Amino acid sequence: MFGLGPAGGGARARRRRQWFVAAISVGAAIIVIALCVGALAVVDAVDGVRDQASDARDVRQARDDRCLDLERRLNKLVPPGSATSPVARATAIRNENGAVRIFVADGPSAESQDDWRQLIDARAVFADALDRQARTNTPAFYVVPRNSDGEPVSDDLVDASPAACAGSIRRLAAPDL
Repeated sequence: MFGLGPAGGGARARRRRQWFVAAISVGAAIIVIALCVGALAVVDAVDGVRDQASDARDVRQARDDRCLDLERRLNKLVPPGSATSPVARATAIRNENGAVRIFVADGPSAESQDDWRQLIDARAVFADALDRQARTNTPAFYVVPRNSDGEPVSDDLVDASPAACAGSIRRLAAPDL
């Protein structure tokens, strides 16, 4: 059968059949092992993708939570625009800057930390100018910090931050209102 010798043919034919069956068995075992290894690799890859998606979701949620915490802290403070005197407005700006410093220390991305610091520094300079205005009647002006392209830094922050931060950034970008 199958050219392996006569059906009843001797020890040599039997040995040949045994080798043939052994080779087929080994080949089948190798194929089964390869299929199992491939299936495990696919399952591991799918699990890795799920883990990455879960991690990304957790990171986004943490960023949103930090933005909402910043907004809550700012909402507890008196907005500079409602202050009746330059000194009170300067104090309100400094209080808001303190809340923002807590947020920046919590860790927005390294790229946006410089923008946050520029915004805080511009607001601090404005607060100092308001204090001078109270003493000397010299008008105080807020100078919007700009990036290297001449765009307001606040636009970069809105683009780089989660949507939950947009309201706080816009509020901080206009301390003279």
